[in-house]
Amino acid sequence: MDFQGLNELALKQATRLGAEDAIALTASGKQRMIRFANNSVTVVNHVEEAEMMVYVAKSKRRAIAATSNLDPANVRRFVSNLFSSLKGLAQSEYVPLPDKARKFSPNKAGFDRKLDQAGSELPELAKAAISASLKAGGKRSAGVIEASTSESTILTSSGTVGADAGTSIKLNIRSFAENDASGHGLSCSSTLADFDPESAGERAGADAKRMVKASEPEPGRYQVILSPEVASNLIESVSDAASAFSVDAGTSYLADKLGKKVAAASVSLTDHGWVKGGLGGRGFDDEGTPTQTTEIIRKGVLKSYLHNLTTAKKWRAPSTGSAGLVTPHPWNLEVGSGDATYDEMVKETKKGIILTSNWYTRFKNYRTGEFSTVPRDGAYLVEGGRVTKPLKGMRAGDDLQRMFSSVEMLSKQRDWVEWWEVSTPTLCPWILADGVKITRAYE
Repeated sequence: MDFQGLNELALKQATRLGAEDAIALTASGKQRMIRFANNSVTVVNHVEEAEMMVYVAKSKRRAIAATSNLDPANVRRFVSNLFSSLKGLAQSEYVPLPDKARKFSPNKAGFDRKLDQAGSELPELAKAAISASLKAGGKRSAGVIEASTSESTILTSSGTVGADAGTSIKLNIRSFAENDASGHGLSCSSTLADFDPESAGERAGADAKRMVKASEPEPGRYQVILSPEVASNLIESVSDAASAFSVDAGTSYLADKLGKKVAAASVSLTDHGWVKGGLGGRGFDDEGTPTQTTEIIRKGVLKSYLHNLTTAKKWRAPSTGSAGLVTPHPWNLEVGSGDATYDEMVKETKKGIILTSNWYTRFKNYRTGEFSTVPRDGAYLVEGGRVTKPLKGMRAGDDLQRMFSSVEMLSKQRDWVEWWEVSTPTLCPWILADGVKITRAYE
């Protein structure tokens, strides 16, 4: 399918109708999925999808919509209906697209041809993860491998044109030694060569074995050692709060804190439009602005919000290449590494809990950053620098600024994380924080 041709068709229709600004974006992708349960591959699936998003503006009125029906006649109707909807909209803060036209070429470094062509070997990778889990102590495993190729194209009424493509592969495996003794393993990569299903399976199986006869913890404040998976889930919430849209909407705990300390001095957080090894991102954002590297937090100090053209004008700041036509967002997050090993973090923990996985992070108050989350799978009590027993049936809670301000150690090792609890690819270390509230889940 000629996606750039469809963009031209949409822009021609919008211009003919009188749009002052218009953007056409197409996103297409193919996904090969391998699902397994009870130690056997159960589903092999291949899906290809495509979608177009169109933005039109006239007389300080703006409208955005998307369609997956890319028949040329439907694209014309779709743009006409979208433009007609402007009449019923109120005028809003309007920022014209930049006059300067840009041309973006695909970043070949973010595309792995071997992964793009992967097919018959994917079930064997699932079997390798299952085998590693069984060897480590898991008795049964379930999970999914997703190998994806994505392509994006853009055309704007100011003449900006571009295309980009990327690949990724992700494995989630959950293993059980008993009904309530489970472990979780994750491996994700932008290349087939860096994908490691055996390590993920081994982690899942080993944690499942260690979780046999787990008990509930005593409620209280603990040091917590967060795995990259758990830490990334909370870091993603920090990046959401760093969106200027969230600040303006009153749902960010980072409001009024530019230039102020919001985390421990050891904590730095950066967003990359594209970075080697990253699973997401591209060279242009949804407005045709070049993406970039943006320091959100540097050594504990909030340095920048994430901006599109509209929020940048309001804040008298440059766009960070983070559009979202409505909401600025991150592309690939990176948490700075520390100088500790995992074993050193355990030895420094006097009374703490290791959390390897979490589900259902929810916020009591977005404005203050108060959250709670449910630890799942491998969780362990640490006393006097030693792991003493497995734990289950608990909830962890805090507010984001207090918790990240209490960070005591970060690991040298960092892992890429993306799964159903972390939608923004994040390169993250293990993190040791103090004073996190632990309650029993069933109290």
